[in-house]
Amino acid sequence: MKLQDKPEFTTVDYVVFVGTLAISFGIGVFFAILERSKSTPDDYFLAGRKSSTIPVALSFIVTFQSSLLIIGVPAESFVYGMKTAYYILGILAAYLFAGFFVVPVFHPLKLTSVYEYFNLRYGNNVLRYLTLATGIMYSVFYMGTVTYATCVALDVVMGIPFWGTIIIYTSITTVYTSIGGIKAVIWTDVFQLCIMVTGILALLIQITVSVGGVDQIYEYAADRFHIVDFRLDPRIRYQFWNTSFGSFSLMLICTYMQPAMQRVYSTPNVKSARTLYIISAPVFATVFALATLEGPYIFAYFTSKKCDIVESGIIENINEILPFTIVDIFKDNPGFSGLFIAALSSAALSTLSSCLSSLSAVTYEDIIKVKFAHIPAKRATNISKVLVLAYGLVAMVLAMAIASVSGSVHAIFAGFMGCLDGPTCSVFLLSTSWRRSTTKGLLGGFLVGFTISLWLNIGATFTDIPAYPYLSPGPTTNCSVYLGGTEFVNTTMQYVISSGEANVTTMPLLDDVSTSLEPSESSTSFLKSMYSISFILFSFIGFASSTLFGIIFSLITKPQKNIDERCLFSFKRHFIQEFFPEKLKANKNDVNEDEEEMKSFVNS
Repeated sequence: MKLQDKPEFTTVDYVVFVGTLAISFGIGVFFAILERSKSTPDDYFLAGRKSSTIPVALSFIVTFQSSLLIIGVPAESFVYGMKTAYYILGILAAYLFAGFFVVPVFHPLKLTSVYEYFNLRYGNNVLRYLTLATGIMYSVFYMGTVTYATCVALDVVMGIPFWGTIIIYTSITTVYTSIGGIKAVIWTDVFQLCIMVTGILALLIQITVSVGGVDQIYEYAADRFHIVDFRLDPRIRYQFWNTSFGSFSLMLICTYMQPAMQRVYSTPNVKSARTLYIISAPVFATVFALATLEGPYIFAYFTSKKCDIVESGIIENINEILPFTIVDIFKDNPGFSGLFIAALSSAALSTLSSCLSSLSAVTYEDIIKVKFAHIPAKRATNISKVLVLAYGLVAMVLAMAIASVSGSVHAIFAGFMGCLDGPTCSVFLLSTSWRRSTTKGLLGGFLVGFTISLWLNIGATFTDIPAYPYLSPGPTTNCSVYLGGTEFVNTTMQYVISSGEANVTTMPLLDDVSTSLEPSESSTSFLKSMYSISFILFSFIGFASSTLFGIIFSLITKPQKNIDERCLFSFKRHFIQEFFPEKLKANKNDVNEDEEEMKSFVNS
């Protein structure tokens, strides 16, 4: 960020910010004291499998609604428009699918670690440790990314070096998760969700008032609100097909991950676990829509002030867009900047705590307990607490490493983890839905899908593919307001801003994003076209290719002889019997009557 004077973070803002951290920490301490007599791993990891549905559902929402959403999504919609809202379709489809097709299989198994499933399903630990490894990588990288994103905001707003806030966040979260267990995680999540939604709504309302109403916002940011796009070109960053299909596997893998399964297993029965997803789907989609809306609103706000902070170079990292907006728009309202930082902190803390708890659970259940099966309950709980502390340290180190990577945190995470989550999702789905799947078949399918996704990701990262262009910029004629009237040169776009005037010396960005992505065939090689595929499709491509090759390899390998029927989804058992028992009973009576008539006919 290039500013002469940064807006100040007031005493009231500090009180709100510190108060949020203190309450979150206090909840952890409270449950550590309350549950001190319950020292079994089942209580520590799953709250005795007796949790109420609504708080668990709210906790689940916050687990996968981190600073990637609070900072990354508004940044993306600021520069690319609201086509990111197509994510909502993937969210709804994935969560409802999980409620009706994933929960009925996994909840009755009464597991602690979701990866134990593969031992029950195949009688070996090959896929168990494969998915365990990918799950650990996913959670650790997720923690590092969301911590870094939060620390960028605090650097902008409060001037605290990112390494300092990394230490603060990971330390606080690690301690209260370690001492309080899953109950502390769930109830801090509920509190943090309220803070997050309040922060988003406060910003939207304040911008609406500042700009002069919704009509004015639409006038200033009309191109950002254009959402209808059904083109089939996969190189377009966001359009209906790649965003909705791509986000389906991105969100579905979240439902198979240990943080989600811990919440499923902590509920008392299948009905309550299904309700968890029925509640989560529309609430998560609504919060995602509000976060997406922030981007065009912020663009309209700065357009009304005649200063596009990205185009002028005031903001060099788009992850700084939202934090800068907060301190600017609330500079005359003490406490609101603190509320935003509290909301962002809540997003980071909730994700960190959930991932730390889940990583501790799977490490103990799938690694330590497998080798040392008879560890006393109290010692097992103490080991789990130490594991939380260890993973907290890992998250701290990784967050510092991610700080050296440029680009939107949302795109960084989705692109990198798409190589793993799509193939992993395929392994889970085929295992539960297809009896003929084999260990070797799914392992081979995973490797093919992972290789294809990784190839695309490496190609997109290390070849000279032009950066995806932003939508048309706003005016920059009044940016001297933020620069104290001094001359400022944007070396990226060669704008000269001096005393309120701007002159363009190079070609401006194109209004139509697709224009620069549809070059003539003669000038673009096949490989460059492949490497230009939207990052959001990496997960779906890995998922689809792993599924296809997993089926092929399973058909040519030796089938499994003995299968535990509990590990397979049955449409009759899990759907018809659950939702239409009267119809099933009637059909059974009809069959019995037919059998009686046949017996009578034969006897006669």
